[in-house]
Amino acid sequence: MKRTLLPRLLPLLFCATLAHAAPFYEGKTLAHPAIDASQDSGADIAFIKEKDGVNGYYCECRSSGSKTMLLDRFGNAAIRSVFYAALDRESEHSVQTMLVLLRQGDRNALRAYRYDQHSGKYKRLDDLQPALDRIAAQSASPNAGQVKAALARLAPMDYSVTRGKSGNAEFDAIDHTQGTIAGYYNDENKAVAAGDKNVITYKKSFQKKGELYLTASYALYGEIDADTLPNYRLYQVTWEAAPQQYKGTEEGPAVTYSRAWDDGSVIEHGQYRKGKREGLWVRDSLHDGKTKGKYVNGLPEGPWHIEGPQQIEDGLYRNGKRVGRWNVVNYAGADETTGFDTYVADQLNGPSERSMGGKLLQRGAFGNGQYQGPWIMEDGAGSFIDGQRDGPWQLNLKDGATQSVSFVKGKKQGEAIDRDAHGALRLRDHYQADVLDGARTRYLGPAGKEVVVYTATFRNGQLDGREQAFDISGNGSGKILRLDIQWDNGKKQGLDARYYPDGKPERLTVIERGRLAAHLRDYYPDGKLLNDIHRCYFTEYGSERDDVCDYHRTYFPDGSPEYDYVFLYGDRQEGKTYYKNGKVKEELLVDRAADTSAYNTYYESGQLKCTEPRRGHGNRTVNGKAMQSYGASSRDGDSICYHPNGVMASIRSYSKRLALDCGKKFDEAGKQTYPGPEGCPPPKKVMFNFSE
Repeated sequence: MKRTLLPRLLPLLFCATLAHAAPFYEGKTLAHPAIDASQDSGADIAFIKEKDGVNGYYCECRSSGSKTMLLDRFGNAAIRSVFYAALDRESEHSVQTMLVLLRQGDRNALRAYRYDQHSGKYKRLDDLQPALDRIAAQSASPNAGQVKAALARLAPMDYSVTRGKSGNAEFDAIDHTQGTIAGYYNDENKAVAAGDKNVITYKKSFQKKGELYLTASYALYGEIDADTLPNYRLYQVTWEAAPQQYKGTEEGPAVTYSRAWDDGSVIEHGQYRKGKREGLWVRDSLHDGKTKGKYVNGLPEGPWHIEGPQQIEDGLYRNGKRVGRWNVVNYAGADETTGFDTYVADQLNGPSERSMGGKLLQRGAFGNGQYQGPWIMEDGAGSFIDGQRDGPWQLNLKDGATQSVSFVKGKKQGEAIDRDAHGALRLRDHYQADVLDGARTRYLGPAGKEVVVYTATFRNGQLDGREQAFDISGNGSGKILRLDIQWDNGKKQGLDARYYPDGKPERLTVIERGRLAAHLRDYYPDGKLLNDIHRCYFTEYGSERDDVCDYHRTYFPDGSPEYDYVFLYGDRQEGKTYYKNGKVKEELLVDRAADTSAYNTYYESGQLKCTEPRRGHGNRTVNGKAMQSYGASSRDGDSICYHPNGVMASIRSYSKRLALDCGKKFDEAGKQTYPGPEGCPPPKKVMFNFSE
């Protein structure tokens, strides 16, 4: 018994152990009260006194695999306070910054940390440290409120992204927590007042050298689809003569920083001259690709290399516009497409070509930026006029098949002929302004011996007229009709016939108004009738509907009847169903003169099973005419059922649909089994719920 229970108890004991596991800092000397489930990360945070000084740790200790990670080393310090501040502007992306206020010897110190949800780790905000050092030194005993107030006075900036090194010592030495605001700007790059709700960028100036100011620009928009960032991000540093202007006075070296969510690296560097780019500029962005080329008076000039995620281009600029031949390489997964385009004054004009693995994919010429003249393309070959296909074309279809067709202003016009890879005719269509209009014919068989296997006619893109489909006979000597349908402007109207492979009818249907099978006949494969039904439209109670109208008959495979009933506009009237042996299974007999009817069922032996006499009829008004229906008459008289041996099994009396008694039941020997000597049970009480 113990061996059986122990494996089942082990998981429970393990879960209980986890639920009551001691915190990672238990038994250790704390330099500050431990923080359980911190508000920014949910991790437990503890500052522990160890041999090398005070060290901070954090752990999301919610599972057996959780690891304790080092937050920071604080040396010989006393942790005075741990608190949070919202350094980001208010938005859905705002996160809290954790600040640690400590004292090291006779000096106060501050450190700041941000938690990253993706990595699950804390990061120290090194770019904010100069401001933290100043704040800590301003008071003999600073507190959390003083620190938050001082941080709130800083210009908004996202310090959580590491700023990349530019290689320019003056640029890299900038303390972005200082500087003088030079101006605020909206999304139209126009100056606005401080505090304006439409501020998108702002600028700061730092040191001055001669007539130039070292200037940094900060933007609220990222570089991927203009995503809004959680806070303003550094995007450019350069020297400017008038930093209060949005742009136009840059002079000398400049660098641009990435504004992707997780990246603050330097992605572009070059030189300005009198506010315009000059000389070599190089851009290398993880998201935007790489570019390399020279500027003259602010415009690209000479050889340029442009590299995107899926395309590389090399060519010449003249006065900022592409000219001559540009070589192109495209990437689509493992496939590489090479070729060239020709430009005149920055517009495609002249020869163009693309190849893959030595195979020509596309060749032709552009005129004024549009396809012009003969072109070979991946989907076919033909001519263009002003960017639209015009004239004869041979289009490439699947599996080596082709289509010969003419275009007029980009739309198919006239006859279109499809052939398979061996040249055999497969399809002949007709188009009017790119819409099927006219005969459609399908073919089967080898070239020169094609046989028509399908014909149809279209009008304005819709089937209209007769549609037929054929099978070729086994010996190829003839055709067998398999489908024959009449259409009227896209809707079936008239005959809808389907045939077995030997040509015998499978279904013959007469369709009305595109959807009603007015007369439906299904056949067995040997040609015998299976199902015969007649339906019609009629109006009743002010609305039109369709249902079985005259009769519904079905037959067994040997041709004998299975179901044969008369219908009156959806209501079943007199008729019979049969067993396979020909005996009647059920029947509804109607005597209209006496206004009575009877519903009888039979055993397969022919013995009467139950008989239910009925009286009266239902009144209906169909298509504006009054008529009598026997589909819902009232039970009236004795309803009797019999055992297979002919002995009465039950009897119950009715008058105008209402039962007169509880009835009687008998066994196969004729002995009464219900009700007992006590007689009929009292009627059941009907419960009413007046709250409904």
